[in-house]
Amino acid sequence: MTSLLSFMPPEWTWSMHPESGFKILSPVTLIHDVRQVPTDVDVISLHQYHGGAINDSISALAFVIDYYVLPAMETNKDAEYLKDFFENTIDQLLTTLDGTLVYMDIINQPGRDVCIWKGQYDGSKGVIRGNIILYPDKYYGLQVFGLEKNKPDALMGKFLSSFKLTTGTSP
Repeated sequence: MTSLLSFMPPEWTWSMHPESGFKILSPVTLIHDVRQVPTDVDVISLHQYHGGAINDSISALAFVIDYYVLPAMETNKDAEYLKDFFENTIDQLLTTLDGTLVYMDIINQPGRDVCIWKGQYDGSKGVIRGNIILYPDKYYGLQVFGLEKNKPDALMGKFLSSFKLTTGTSP
């Protein structure tokens, strides 16, 4: 009976985070960490939510959400600024993984700008999908890590597309 339970897919539930103004569907508990990060303008409080692992036999995915309030100077964004910001943000992450970018698409919507992207790492064995969402004064960076052999795109999409603000304007 125990082995039968280990093959059941995990239950996806809403993970609520009022301190950062969002909720998201997740099959794992997301752990909340906060650290202070100095910038050229100010010191920001970076909130990170993370859980899961790619070597977990049940979900085989790792989830990360970064959140911070944008410094005042960064609230005015034109198309070139956004493109550079998104590219640099993704490049920093992929560089730490020795990964490559598969695609990146920028979507401008009323009240927010979204970058949808995908990368590969570990000699194309690992896959990472992400969304970067910029509101006038907030940054949300969502990432899901998995292994290509597990064909994780549908579950990655479920996580990424479930993101909802719980305060202010709904996405």
